[in-house]
Amino acid sequence: MLHATAALASATTTTVDPTPHGAWSAVAVVTVLAFALVGGAMATVRLITRVIDKIADPQSRLTTYECGEAPVGTAWFRFNNRFTTVALTFLIFEVELALLWPILPRCLHWLQQGQGRLVFGEIAAFVGTLALGLCWVARAGGFAWDRDVAPEGQP
Repeated sequence: MLHATAALASATTTTVDPTPHGAWSAVAVVTVLAFALVGGAMATVRLITRVIDKIADPQSRLTTYECGEAPVGTAWFRFNNRFTTVALTFLIFEVELALLWPILPRCLHWLQQGQGRLVFGEIAAFVGTLALGLCWVARAGGFAWDRDVAPEGQP
């Protein structure tokens, strides 16, 4: 009886060989499902709007949209680089927030362990580095909207 119970226990327990293919196959399945879901939704919308309802694209719908106004001139003109500076500065601080949120649970764990100074020091160093970059952009005049831009070919 003892041997039968041991044989039954060994027969019912299976050992799973943990391979890296298992994790990657799960990622592949989720990727395929995501593409199928999005592709299916797009195909459904296309079928309903173009085939069933026969909605055609008018020429006016295919033009550039500028707040309901007709486009004036060409889209190929010299763009002011200050917009790029402000946009990149905004992105830097957005990334800062995106990087600070995931470390919050870990910081709370460190605070419970009495390592509050370490937490404050690490976050202060991170935010201080970004504040230093903000000061550099401000000192270089990146936020001055009323400055003159020299014409092309002049310093």
